[in-house]
Order: sequence, then structure tokens, then C-alpha cells
Amino acid sequence: MSVNCFSRSVVPCVFLLAGLLAFTTGCPDASKDVSPTTIAPQTPADTEEPSDPVVEPPVEEQPVEKRPTETERDADKGHAHGDARPPFDPIKENGPIFVDWPKPKLAILITGRQEGYIEPCGCAGLDRMKGGMSRRHTLFKELRQKGWPLVGVDVGGLAKGSGRQAELKFQVMVEGIRKMQYDAIGLGKTDLRLPAGELFAAAASDSNQQSPFISANIGLFGFDADQTTDWRIVERGGMKVGITAVLGKSFQKELSNDEIVIADPAAKLTEIMPQFKGKVDYSILLAHATREESIALAKQFPDFDLVVTAGGAAEPPAVAAKIEGNNAILVEVGEKGMNAVVVGIYVEPKQMVRYQRVPLDSRFKASEDMRLLMESYQNQLKSLGFSGLSIRAVPHPMRESHGTYVGSKKCETCHEPSYDVWKKSGHARAFATLKDLNPSRHYDPECISCHVMGWHPTSYFPYEGGYQSVEKTPKLIDVGCESCHGPGSGHIEAEAGADKALQERMQKALIVTKAEAADIHSGKRCTVCHDGDNSPDFDFKTYWPKIEHIESE
Repeated sequence: MSVNCFSRSVVPCVFLLAGLLAFTTGCPDASKDVSPTTIAPQTPADTEEPSDPVVEPPVEEQPVEKRPTETERDADKGHAHGDARPPFDPIKENGPIFVDWPKPKLAILITGRQEGYIEPCGCAGLDRMKGGMSRRHTLFKELRQKGWPLVGVDVGGLAKGSGRQAELKFQVMVEGIRKMQYDAIGLGKTDLRLPAGELFAAAASDSNQQSPFISANIGLFGFDADQTTDWRIVERGGMKVGITAVLGKSFQKELSNDEIVIADPAAKLTEIMPQFKGKVDYSILLAHATREESIALAKQFPDFDLVVTAGGAAEPPAVAAKIEGNNAILVEVGEKGMNAVVVGIYVEPKQMVRYQRVPLDSRFKASEDMRLLMESYQNQLKSLGFSGLSIRAVPHPMRESHGTYVGSKKCETCHEPSYDVWKKSGHARAFATLKDLNPSRHYDPECISCHVMGWHPTSYFPYEGGYQSVEKTPKLIDVGCESCHGPGSGHIEAEAGADKALQERMQKALIVTKAEAADIHSGKRCTVCHDGDNSPDFDFKTYWPKIEHIESE
């Protein structure tokens, strides 16, 4: 019997594709403290103006011109199974923006909770994905080119995770934010998990530009060190805008960093509000806090006109919410930087506020500045290598029973029909989808983990005997047999022997059933990699028949 075969018992099997983390969208929770705004009729100039500003939600009836997509390759290239897909129309899918908006007196561009997502992964086609600093930079440039007086603010939460790669990403994102010329950025709980020295190095002011970071109740190395700006006033369009930021109490409990001193947010805001009194035309609170705590702070400090919260749903609501009991507008930013929100301030012919959720989709062209930043980041990862990122291989949890990785080619002799199904699928080209990106990402641990064999797909580390590099382990590129069935050397060795009980046990251990692949709670589920971020079109019932392979004696 050959030593390079899997058993031919009746085994329904499945292979997975690439992905990272799941995201969902939703609406804000119903609350007695906020209410959706409604469109108010235009007030004639000679009638009495209302005492409170009117908030107009976006009007979505009229189409707007579609911009060219940022994708530099055919929309079908790199698709999971090579099937042709119709062109993606982001405006049809996500709606038009800024319909009937005249030039505002002031425009406030609001973002937050980027959570480590510099750009969408692109492995399943950038057209269908939202988010990324490249599109956001284009949004900034387009609004400025329109002549809109623009203030850029972010509620914080740039970083995600810990370790050298998280620190490098934070540096890249801060550099991108500087290029976009943000006016103020809060410090989020994920940012504050980084070493204070890293925060200071990336966020400090330089000779050309002040630090965009502000926080009233965070002291890097203590408040006496004076490394954090409490508040600032910026002037645009003839309006003075006061901005401050706080970290909420509930998020403070999640932090443990001796280099950072955290104060009570309400106590610090009590000190700051006199700085705005009579000196600003509009005031903004960036509350990196839960939605509930953000609302409570807005009620305690009713002089704020706009409160941005890090809480709320995964996607900003389509309609603005007004906090009951005062005039403040509550803005949610969603997650992973997939959307921005723009608030327009008008004073003529009447005092009015407009609100627009902006999906950062393929209607926005790619920014060359951000592409160069991403390229520099990927080159850093290549230069450092896995060891330079402190990534070490660990024993596979099934090492004792399954052995180590052998590569898909070893399966072909005994499993030729299944091998042919795999070879024709997108899984056999998964690594190429990373190399073909611009810039390529095949040195990025957070990308390759779902595009090679022998890595944990969502924790971004290799197993012993797993993929190391194209040069050292070329047999382990792509999403192969062992990506789903587990290491195969134990099975091969069993088939080469005469122990029938061991052979049967190993055969059963490698089975992946359709039910297991579909079960979102199973460790063998497809959505470990086929998640909402990186495989937005994934539908199990559609994908499964394309890779299903059942063998019989």
C-alpha cells in the first residue's frame, strides 16, 4: 500500500477559504434617552426661527454619480471559486450620500473604532468590502475640494491586540491620520493597552504638526508629565469649535497599565467646560464610553452640541439621534472603520443640522498616499519576519493523534477525485490572492493565517510543522486538505501499516461532515475564515456544492 494516501472510506469533506473576524450590522438600541430625528419642513426666511436647531436626516431618493472602483484587478480575480460575478454597484447596495446638501457653514467628519483595520483584506474582492484608510482619505480630500470647512474628529480605538505587529499598525494608522489632518482624536481602551512609550512616540507633536490626540482624563506617565492635551479649540468657516475627549468608567476597568493615570471623566469635564463658555460656537465631546454612559455625560453637561460615542451598534444608524432633555446630537461610529459620519452645520436661512452616514465603499477611489503607507508597513513585516514579530510556532493540539503537516500533494495518489475538486477551487489559489494585491500581503501574519496550512486562522500563529515561508515550505501554501482535515502524517503512517483499528480511527478523525462545516459553533466551521469581513458574499448553501467531495470504496 502506498504511504501517501488518505483512506477511501465514505468521507464527506470540506475545505475552507480565507478570513479573519466576523462583523455584523445593526440599529441603535431603543432608549428613552434618545430619539430619531425627523425631516422638518423648510422655514421661510420671514418666519420665526425655532429655538433649537433642526436635524435633517439624509434623503436617499436620488442617485449620484458612481466613481470608478479602487480595485486594480478584475472583480472576478481571486474570487473563492472563480465564478463570474456581476459588477458591484456600491451606490445601489449602500445608498447615495449627501443628496441635496448645500455647502454647510461647517462640516464635521466623524470616525472611530478602527480596531486595527488599516484596509479591507481584499482577498475576496475589494469592491464588495467596506472600510479602510485609503477610502477615508479620499473622502476627506473630496469634501475639502468642495470647499467645505471641515473638522475631523475620531473617538479613538485605533489599535487592536498587543505585540510588535499591533504596535507597527498603530504607527501606520497615526501617520495616516496625520496626512488626513484630523483635528482631534480620543484615546480608546484598545490604544491604552499599548505601552505608554509606544503611544507617546507615535502620537507626540512634532515641528510641523501638533499631536491630534486629546484626552481630558488620561495622563500618559501621569498628568504632571503634561503629555496629553485636555481640550482644544479649532476655527473653521468662521466658527470656533471646542473639542474634548474622555475615557468612560466602564472601559477603565478593562485596563491595567501602570504608566497611565486615569481620572473620573465627569470630574475632568467639570474643570474643562469653563474653557469653552462664551469662547466657542459649537462644542464636541468624544466619549470613548458605552452608549449609556455617553448619554449620561451629555445630560450632565448639556452645553455639548455633539456627543460622539464608542458604544452602540456595529454600524452607525442611518438617522441621527437627539438626546432627550437637551439639544445634543448623539453620533455612533460603528466598528472597524467601515463607515464615517458627517454632520453639517447650517445657519442660513435657518439654524439647521444635517446628518449623513457614509459607507466607505468602492465609490471612493484609492488614495496613493495610503497605498504607500500600506506598502511600507508590509515591507516592515517582510523585513522583520515572524521571529522579529515575536511569533513562535506552538505544538498542534492534535499532534499526538494526527502527526504533522505533509501538504496536499501527498493526498493525490489515493484521493485523486477529491484532489481534483480541490485543485479546481479557489482554495488552491488562496496564496496567490495575497501576492496579487497591491501592495501584496503574503508576509502579513494576519493575512496568511487563512491562506496557508498549519496556522491558527484567527490567532495568527503557526503550529510546529506548519507554513514558514515560500522557500522553506512551498508545499504548505494555499488552503489545502489539511487546513480543514488537520495534519495528515499520522493517517499516512497508519495506512502504510497493518493495524486496521488504527487505520479506521485515523480515517474517522479526519472526517469533516457537512453538518460540522455549516455549524457556526463547530471548530470545523467554514466561517472560521469565511467571515463577514473577508468573505462578505459567503453563503454556505451556495459554496458547499462547489467544494464537496465524497469518496467511496
